[in-house]
Amino acid sequence: MDEITSQLHAAAADPPATRIDVEHLISAERRRRRHRSWAWSGIGVAAAVAAVAVVPALAAGGPPHAITLPVLSLPTGAPSAPVPLCAGVTPQTSGPLPPLQSHDTVRARPTEAPGDGVARLTGALRDALPALLPNGVRIDPALKGCSEPQFTYHPSYRQYTVDGTVRRGKEHGLFLLQVRPTDTESAVPDCRRAFARGNCEVIDYPDGSAAVVSSMVEGPGQRQLQVVLLRPDGTSVLAVTNNFRNELAGKRMRTLKTADEPLLTVEQLAAIARAPGLTLYP
Repeated sequence: MDEITSQLHAAAADPPATRIDVEHLISAERRRRRHRSWAWSGIGVAAAVAAVAVVPALAAGGPPHAITLPVLSLPTGAPSAPVPLCAGVTPQTSGPLPPLQSHDTVRARPTEAPGDGVARLTGALRDALPALLPNGVRIDPALKGCSEPQFTYHPSYRQYTVDGTVRRGKEHGLFLLQVRPTDTESAVPDCRRAFARGNCEVIDYPDGSAAVVSSMVEGPGQRQLQVVLLRPDGTSVLAVTNNFRNELAGKRMRTLKTADEPLLTVEQLAAIARAPGLTLYP
């Protein structure tokens, strides 16, 4: 099992019946890695009131799959307080953990205890979501025993992860959020590291952060959106959502739409990843 396979299975360890499409994430990553090895790039937190940033229609997708990022105000206020946890700090896995990843990072790794980091980041995310989710949309966590999203810490990858399902009525889709130190090979935002290189745009923000946003078409009306953020403080954030799932039918795998469109736009996905407090260097 290669690194990305191990990581994505670990991120969705012990999921509920409404599990995320980990197998699709794995296959998508493998397709992208045929062009370049998996690495991170992205965007970081912008000022609460920022200049309007609009991404032009993208050549590969074009309308109606163009990616645009008009300004979306972020929550402001005092730093979030740590919250009581509804599940363990580290996820439950079905097998041995992969070896510790030892790639270099642009800044010394944080020394915050994982339990403290999980509580702090979870508080920051829960504070931000009410203002950033569309009306009627919620995020159901994959962690058993949790009614709201909670981060977990993956010791092999030294990163924090939230996985679950974004829902509105009977419509649903994947939700994945990861926070980790920026590695030295991914310090420069680059569309060559996106899911869909031809349907990608890099966005710069006034505070010095940058964004790589991309949209991958899986099938008719089926899309997966990715935002990777690079904060100036050395934190990277990955956010992913989609509107389809994979299902085994006999011996064949088929892909089914779960919503007319992804329930979060790229703008909303980016705003969640840019939420104040989602940093490893508070």
